[in-house]
Amino acid sequence: MEDSLKTEIIIKSVTKIAQQDGIPVFVVKKGDPDSGIILIKIDLLNGKGQLLRRNYSYSLKKNKSIIEYIKLHKEIELEYPKLQKLIEKEIKIDTDAWVVEIEDKQGRNFFEKI
Repeated sequence: MEDSLKTEIIIKSVTKIAQQDGIPVFVVKKGDPDSGIILIKIDLLNGKGQLLRRNYSYSLKKNKSIIEYIKLHKEIELEYPKLQKLIEKEIKIDTDAWVVEIEDKQGRNFFEKI
């Protein structure tokens, strides 16, 4: 999919893809429907999870824009309270951000499928 798609459409697409695999996806916070950044909380269903941010960057080697998923913490996974504090910190920086939660024991990022 093109990186110029509206954020809301990207999130709806990912939700459908994940649900086809039986994985629940929740919009925890709605952001700007056109261009809000996406924070992805991956809930590992064990009291821990990961937080990713969907970023656009430009590759000089490939001479094109690319989409990256940046983990916002050094640890492999964080406990829920630490994840929540990190999410709150990111929202203070960008109030138009979306927060999307994926509940998956395997820790899959379904945004990588589009």
